[in-house]
Amino acid sequence: MRIYADESGTHGHDWLVIGMLFLPNHASLHRDLCRIKEDAGYLNRQPRRTRNARYKETHFSAFRAWKDAEIAERWIDRFLASQSVFRSIVVDWSIFQPKYFGKVFDPDALKKRRAYKKWAEMLLQPEISRIRNAVFYLDRLRILHGYDVLDHLQYHFSHDGLGRKRKKPRILEFKAAQSWKDANQCLQLCDLLVGCVYQSLNPSTNKAKLRVTDYLYDKLRDYGVRDRSPGFWKQFAEARVSDHFPKFSEWFWKPKEKKGMRKKKT
Repeated sequence: MRIYADESGTHGHDWLVIGMLFLPNHASLHRDLCRIKEDAGYLNRQPRRTRNARYKETHFSAFRAWKDAEIAERWIDRFLASQSVFRSIVVDWSIFQPKYFGKVFDPDALKKRRAYKKWAEMLLQPEISRIRNAVFYLDRLRILHGYDVLDHLQYHFSHDGLGRKRKKPRILEFKAAQSWKDANQCLQLCDLLVGCVYQSLNPSTNKAKLRVTDYLYDKLRDYGVRDRSPGFWKQFAEARVSDHFPKFSEWFWKPKEKKGMRKKKT
């Protein structure tokens, strides 16, 4: 099992999307994604920055041409035909309140760092019982990596509630990866799916991005996703959304009031 994580909207003012792609058979999907690029001649033309990569990176934010969209659509078809599943958590920045992630005098930057760690943990937690001998990959250039999310997840999922290291952790390794490398096509697929979720919430005028996003959600109708709007997803609670949508799901986070502290007996 391999798990890939990515995010979009970290610097935006509307939405944040954190997504994870779970792959029980990485080799087969990776091989097919490479074949799609090879057949289409989707090759790297930027040797100065990524001189060791044969293929052009599938990077949703950089989509400009119809060829980018065509490759993305074929990748989406391959994702849907595979055994892999995609999970995402969507955060509405307008309802984000730092007070839920620290004490009143803690800096807001620290609270935001804690929030990212908690959101990644909450996204991974429901899947952990189905995971065996996994390797977790995160794009090293993302905010998630800069916020030490890897260290947080490694400790949380490798230790028990008493801080003791588990003898057989479900996730064996946590790695920071460079998404442009040929070996990380599945991380690029995660970027594509996360980008489509963000685009569905905050559409741009980029025709290639709009085309790919429309294509994905049209295909997802066969998987029960009848609507891409926040209202559709919000009717499903955290514990139910992946049960209703086992292939592709979006969970819209909302803050929960902390229970009041009990007074100590004197």
